[in-house]
Amino acid sequence: MSGDPGTAAIAANYDAIAYDALPYPLSHPDNVAAVATMFGGKPPPIETARVLEVGCSDGSNLLPMAAALPRATFVGCDIAPTAIRAANAAVATLGLANARFVEADLATLADGPWDYVIAHGVYSWVPASVRDALLALIARTLSPHGLAFVSYNTYPGGYVRRAAWEALRWHVRELPARADQLREARSLAALLAEAGPTHEAADASVRSEFARIAAEADSALYHDTLAEPNEPVWFHQFAGHADRHGLAYVAEALPSMMAGGGLSPRARQFLAAQPRLAREQYLDIARVRRFRQSILARADAAGDGQLEPARMASLRVSASMPLTRAAAESRLPAATAPDGPVLRALLEALVRSAPAAVAVPKLLAGAPTAPGGRPVAAVLLDAWVSGLAQLHARGPEAAVTAGAAPRASRVARWQAPQREAVTNLRHETIRLVDPFTRKLLQHCDGRRDRSALAAAMASGGEPRDAGLAQRIDETLATLAQYALLEKDQQSD
Repeated sequence: MSGDPGTAAIAANYDAIAYDALPYPLSHPDNVAAVATMFGGKPPPIETARVLEVGCSDGSNLLPMAAALPRATFVGCDIAPTAIRAANAAVATLGLANARFVEADLATLADGPWDYVIAHGVYSWVPASVRDALLALIARTLSPHGLAFVSYNTYPGGYVRRAAWEALRWHVRELPARADQLREARSLAALLAEAGPTHEAADASVRSEFARIAAEADSALYHDTLAEPNEPVWFHQFAGHADRHGLAYVAEALPSMMAGGGLSPRARQFLAAQPRLAREQYLDIARVRRFRQSILARADAAGDGQLEPARMASLRVSASMPLTRAAAESRLPAATAPDGPVLRALLEALVRSAPAAVAVPKLLAGAPTAPGGRPVAAVLLDAWVSGLAQLHARGPEAAVTAGAAPRASRVARWQAPQREAVTNLRHETIRLVDPFTRKLLQHCDGRRDRSALAAAMASGGEPRDAGLAQRIDETLATLAQYALLEKDQQSD
């Protein structure tokens, strides 16, 4: 990615073993803008944003964004030529006029300004000179109120991971063939994960790491565990590096990672007394954190770093995946705490609206109030920080129920014949293991009613009987539940 001698070798590795690229919801400008708004920023509108992704692989993250935001502009950059060719082929197939992908060194990129820069899985996995070039690129090309999403491995959790990484790298050090490296690394990891006595309690964490590695797909095993470089950093080092480039830390893309939930009262009291950046570093230490997804901005546009419930007024909100799972399993929080009835009412309303998002003022207007209790907005803010609610700058245009002529996104319809993993309208990965479901999804183009869908499925080999119509209805309900069907704009 820069002039470093290791760049060609890194590119060759990604061409030899394809990176298992997936959409990354936290990196979506819809989420990044909502988080920045809550911490006092004034992010650019995502509908017309200019978005750059560095290390874009085959476009799995950017392509669904481009399809959902046709007035925005998307550019992906990567050093792996095979991945870039695949991304541009997808652009042509999908007819996306607002996306392009380039094989380029990030240090030489001259376009901009960018409203949103995404660098997922880059910072820790490149040489130090490239890390510096990445932040220089962001500082040079970010628009005045633009935002950057940067993920990276961190200490102290990185020490646990590094113990396993270095052991496995040493084990395969003399094996030139990548396939042999993968086989032997996985074999040794499985062996070292086997149960047995430990001399120290902490030894169990390394054993657990070996167990996790043994179950990894080839992509993660090769491009993370065995990857060189792969350099975790302390948060204070990352924040200091950003500061040297005139950039400031805004927040984590997943706000629950900034909360002290689960820590002891004394630990939370200690954290509360710390300056903001020091508090984040101590949180990493307390949680033995191994990975961060941080949002950066220009130092003069980073916001005040304070959460204010009133800032939700311009946003939309939806049920998070953990909330929808909890509701399906009848595990919604009990209404026993002082704010319990209010929280329960808010969560139930979000579940009823799922997978769509609703305007925050509309949700708050319909919520009950507790005599003498906190403002309803403060309760919703806590639900967001805890991960039960998801705030959006725009929100997914997802149908709650399947309409007369259901329409799935063109990206999901394009993906369904090729693989089980498809991208929904919330930018999440949904695995459809049932061939019938994937086949039906392909036919949901907004032009077929139930009768036409039944005819299409029957022509594909499904029996045309009374059970087919019922199965189609049930499958369409599932597709809507998974946020795979677009909202009928005429019903707005």
